Amino acid sequence: MTNRDAVAQLYTPIYDEFMLAEYKEWAQVHTKVFKSIDDSSKEYKVDDLSGLGIWEAATEGEGGGYEDPTQGYPKTYTQGKVWKKFQVSFEAVDQDEYALLKKEGNARSMGRGIRSKVETDTSAVLNDGFATAGPDGEYLWDTDHPRNREQTDSDLDSDNLLSGPFSHDNLELAEKQITDNFVDPAGIPIMPAEDPVILYPPALRGTVERVLADRANERPGTPNRDINVFAGRYNPVEWLYLSNKYGGSDTAWYIIYPELGFLKIIWSAKPHFTSWIDEDLEYYKFKGRAIYDCGVDNWRCGFASTGL
Repeated sequence: MTNRDAVAQLYTPIYDEFMLAEYKEWAQVHTKVFKSIDDSSKEYKVDDLSGLGIWEAATEGEGGGYEDPTQGYPKTYTQGKVWKKFQVSFEAVDQDEYALLKKEGNARSMGRGIRSKVETDTSAVLNDGFATAGPDGEYLWDTDHPRNREQTDSDLDSDNLLSGPFSHDNLELAEKQITDNFVDPAGIPIMPAEDPVILYPPALRGTVERVLADRANERPGTPNRDINVFAGRYNPVEWLYLSNKYGGSDTAWYIIYPELGFLKIIWSAKPHFTSWIDEDLEYYKFKGRAIYDCGVDNWRCGFASTGL
């Protein structure tokens, strides 16, 4: 016979399986651009230090050549707990032997809930970047990022705010802007990846697909039918949570460099189930919980345009 103390524990792994199945049902886009880190500490700190600068000439028999790393701007991630619960009364179980099994839908909906929560939080890092300051005190997408904390010359500022709607011509202008502004804290050019991610909301699907196709958006209607130089150069990724409906914009677009690891999600506890019995109120109680934080620790994660 199954006693009360075992009932909740009996269903916990089943509910956990249902929840995680729904959590993973849709491919989550944040995994394509955010670096996932498992860390059990309450705070996760990133110290932004550059590598050393350009090598200098040396003279035989003489010392020197030492250099301290250039200081950037530190970032602290503070993991917070999120949860959702449901409960089943003793009476419901006493009167219906399938009462607990019928809670499958609750567990599945919890999986959808935490998936949406994580996707909303991570996409908000990009969505809000046009009006929210990053570690250097400037908006994430801005025209005047200082290279490092020691910089005094504003002429050295970097600009990662692109201009205009997504188009063949504006992507060409963006590439030049990236080349001119993509430098590390010591001023050494950063070489972009061969296939950076272009993130965009569903409203831009047709435009992005045409611009990145074998022939550019502007070319098929012309007599020349020029080959599109952008074909195969980017990894286009559509993200529902970048859209206006979910707090973003239907016009904004982003060029992201995931391999640099500046967009992060820090997990102290990934989504999981726990359970307990409330003998006083006579309820079986089930809880899904997770502990994490997400954010950006360097503007060099990419470049973006409002699309306006």
